[in-house]
Amino acid sequence: MSKRARRFLLISLILLLSMNLAGCASLKKKFTRKKKIEPKASFYHVRAYDVKPSLELYEKHYIFWVNWHKELIQELGQNRKSDIRCTEEMTSNLWDMMALLEDDKAAALAPHLDETKKIKEIIKKGNMTTANETRIRRILETEYRDIKRNFSPTKMAGHIRREFKSEEITED
Repeated sequence: MSKRARRFLLISLILLLSMNLAGCASLKKKFTRKKKIEPKASFYHVRAYDVKPSLELYEKHYIFWVNWHKELIQELGQNRKSDIRCTEEMTSNLWDMMALLEDDKAAALAPHLDETKKIKEIIKKGNMTTANETRIRRILETEYRDIKRNFSPTKMAGHIRREFKSEEITED
């Protein structure tokens, strides 16, 4: 055997021994499937949720509505997703305010809710032009003043329901 062949054989033998000693266990471990761990079921204690209409609950929804309405007026046209989220939250809080009021006051708040739904549909369409933005901003400012003037918590103190309506009300 030549010197070159002996050197090649010696190097390959050393390499083979080192690989055998080190092994590929960690490499093999990476590519083997691990058993799926099933999550443990968690149980929650069910508590009675006894909430009745109150002025505090109305005031909470009113404050949320004010904040979402202001944000929409300030940020209108800058971010479509943000505008949609603001209109959804605004509509939801108006809906909750309406559900807490007696029938006559709820009926007076209904046109404002309808106007908000129209604005929501325009924004969802996604074709926000400068003219649309200006028109929507004016409508929002008018609605904001009207609702703030006529449906503030101090004015609605005597018009809160004693119990929630028994029939299911569906939101459009």
